[in-house]
Amino acid sequence: MNTSSAHLRLAICLIGIALALSACSRQTAQEKGTEMATEKLDIATGVGDALQNKGAAAGESVAAGVGTVIKGLERGVLKSGREIVADKSLQAAGLSITRVQEAAPGDKPTHGFDAYIIASAPAAGTLRMLAFDALGKEIGRASVKLELGADASSYLSFPLAPQVSLGLVSKVAFTFHAAGKPGA
Repeated sequence: MNTSSAHLRLAICLIGIALALSACSRQTAQEKGTEMATEKLDIATGVGDALQNKGAAAGESVAAGVGTVIKGLERGVLKSGREIVADKSLQAAGLSITRVQEAAPGDKPTHGFDAYIIASAPAAGTLRMLAFDALGKEIGRASVKLELGADASSYLSFPLAPQVSLGLVSKVAFTFHAAGKPGA
């Protein structure tokens, strides 16, 4: 066999392979589309099965993470909140204030602050709140009557003038005047 005959055979084989590889599929366009769609649906079914098997655990993990973020935000707001200054008169009466927040909406005046008061002993009198801005300047004040039994607690509302911008209040100070004592 000569070289040109071998080259001819090789060329014929390569042409045959190329034709076989590029030969038109016997599937119609509709059949190809059905095959492709079936493959995509099988992928989607696999994703659905995985979500059914592991979705609850993933959902719990996401919910726990969101809960942690919310708790962190709440702690951050409390840390960056208003400073509470309690006069010695509160301690002498067995009173403490643990939280001050903008007044909750309801049937009472809502422009002002609600303070959470805890009494370790019976207390009756007037509780006074002064509101200060970041420069230490007084920008509002309110007084309310207080009557709590021993081991009791309550939120008390301190209404402020509508001109007081609650967002500017950085510190609130409290004093207590017992009923029947001067200044009450």
